[in-house]
Amino acid sequence: MFCIMFSLFVEDLELYLQKRIDVGLSLNELCLILLLFADDMVILAETPIDLQSSLDTLYDYCNTWGLEVNVDKTKCVVFRKRGGLLRGESWYYGNNSCIIETVNDFNYLGVTLNYTGNFTLNTQTMYGKGLKAMNTLIANLKKHETLTKLALQLFDSFVGSTVSYGCEIWGLSKSKQLETLHIKFCKTLLGVRQSTCNVAVYGELGRYPLYINRYVRIVKYWLKLCQSNNIITIVNFELNDSAVGKVNWFTHVKDLLSKYGFLYKWNDIINNRHLRKNVDSVFISMFKQRLIDEFTQEWRNGVNSMEVLTLYKSVKESLKLEPYLNNIVSRNLRIPLTKLRVSAHSLRIQTGRYGRDRIDRNLRFCQICNSNDIEDEFHFVFKCFPYEQVRRKYIKHYYRSRPSMLKFTQLLSTKNKPELYMLAKFIQEALEIRRLRL
Repeated sequence: MFCIMFSLFVEDLELYLQKRIDVGLSLNELCLILLLFADDMVILAETPIDLQSSLDTLYDYCNTWGLEVNVDKTKCVVFRKRGGLLRGESWYYGNNSCIIETVNDFNYLGVTLNYTGNFTLNTQTMYGKGLKAMNTLIANLKKHETLTKLALQLFDSFVGSTVSYGCEIWGLSKSKQLETLHIKFCKTLLGVRQSTCNVAVYGELGRYPLYINRYVRIVKYWLKLCQSNNIITIVNFELNDSAVGKVNWFTHVKDLLSKYGFLYKWNDIINNRHLRKNVDSVFISMFKQRLIDEFTQEWRNGVNSMEVLTLYKSVKESLKLEPYLNNIVSRNLRIPLTKLRVSAHSLRIQTGRYGRDRIDRNLRFCQICNSNDIEDEFHFVFKCFPYEQVRRKYIKHYYRSRPSMLKFTQLLSTKNKPELYMLAKFIQEALEIRRLRL
């Protein structure tokens, strides 16, 4: 209610500032003098003299109507490509002793604006907010047994929305920093080390990178701007600048569409900005699917090229959430099964790859039995004798009888809930036996 009353009270402020016709930013026939949102105000000017003139006019207006400006919270930003402030680039409010601080960065409506137009600092700010939200979410998830699908939905709602705020403007890069936040949560959810292969983590959870959602939102916003009648002058001005080689937001959107094979859509939309809404929805679906298809191909290439994922490539069919992550409610049971599938376990086939104990693959023998077999996942589940008792207890006779890699991959890929549960129980108890024997 206060914001509404304030907006009504200062409704004539723009007219008051227009006493001088040469203030503000001129975009063709449009002149932008100030931006108002609730009780926030931004005054725009092209030169230091124009800005000081507007500040003087604002001071007179506030004195007339009994308003006060908090000078301590008021900042000036000089947008430029590089370099420091020039002589004369200092401003004051009311009198010469009340200097307004000039800063390089300013947070406006939740987005950090840098004087160069670069959004790196904004991305870092989003990362910090997202990290705080993620840690809070993880702390709460540890208090309850939560299905994996629900945990991912909570991440998208609380963390994903936080790090994507205002991404229509700043989200044109893939941002490794934000993807690091995403993959860190996924690994924590699966209970695997942070060194675990990212492609396996994406595969188990059926997740796509955060940039896909950002890119879709950017294109939606571009369509909205191109078809809006409210700011057509600004859109035309920016499109004309882009057409003559100047770099702006529309230029980056055009490059984005071109990168994924939709440059023809740019031309179609620009030449006909009043396409039907259903046409827009079809285009958005096509664009999103193109992003997904490209990432899926990258994911498949990653799985096939990594030696550590030799087992995983034989048990993973497609990029989707694995059923066992929802079928097995207990996190303590899910984690050992996940580690076995993605080769993030402590078996010799894996630990022998790294550190001072690194040895050739054909020498990574099992240290639990005397078979001189390599201690890989197949040996652990089907052959190692010390686990025979729990193996008979939890693994069906069909799999134990004449074991083969075919049966092994069938077992790891099964969607049968009881079989998944029993396999997880076997892995958990067998690992405990192994720990006690080492």
